[in-house]
Amino acid sequence: MPMSVQLIKSTNEWLLCLLLASVSLPAYALKSDVEEVVQIEANSAVFDKAAGTATYDGNVIIRQGTLEILAAHIEINAPGNEIHSIVATGTPVSLKQKMDNGKLVQGKASSIQYLVKDKRLIMTGNAELMQDQDRFASNHIEYLPDSGQLKAGGTGKSGRVSAVFYPTNKAE
Repeated sequence: MPMSVQLIKSTNEWLLCLLLASVSLPAYALKSDVEEVVQIEANSAVFDKAAGTATYDGNVIIRQGTLEILAAHIEINAPGNEIHSIVATGTPVSLKQKMDNGKLVQGKASSIQYLVKDKRLIMTGNAELMQDQDRFASNHIEYLPDSGQLKAGGTGKSGRVSAVFYPTNKAE
C-alpha cells in the first residue's frame, strides 16, 4: 500500500485520540465517527517515503464523521509506514466533534501532538476543552486516552489551570 494511503488510513487512530481528549468532560465521541472516511484538505502536501514523513500546509482541514480539525500545519512521522507521532500547529489548532450524548465538544491549542506508542495527547499553548458551558483550560494539557488520566499545568504565570463545571444534579 502506498505510504500516502497508509498515512491517511493510520490517521484514524490519531483522530480518535484527539476526540478522546474531550473525555475529561463526561461524554464520548460518536462511535460511528471512527468508521467514517478521513478527508484531508490543505494548500500543499509533501510525502517522503524514504524518510517516512508527510506534511500538510496551509488551511489544513481534517474531517471524519462529525469530527473537524483545523490547523495551519500538520506533520506525520511514520518511518517504516508505522506512525510514531503527529503534530498539528496553528493559531490555534481547533477541533470539534459531536458526542454520543448529542453535545458538541470543542477544543483548541497552539499545538496538538499525539505520541502513538505512548498513546499520549499533548495540547500546548492556551489549550482549552469545552462542552456546553463546562470548560477546562491550561497552557499545557496531557491526556492518556487508555487510562483516562489528564494532567494540566506548567510553570510560571501561564501554567495555571482553570476548570469550570456546571452541576448536572441540581437540587429541585
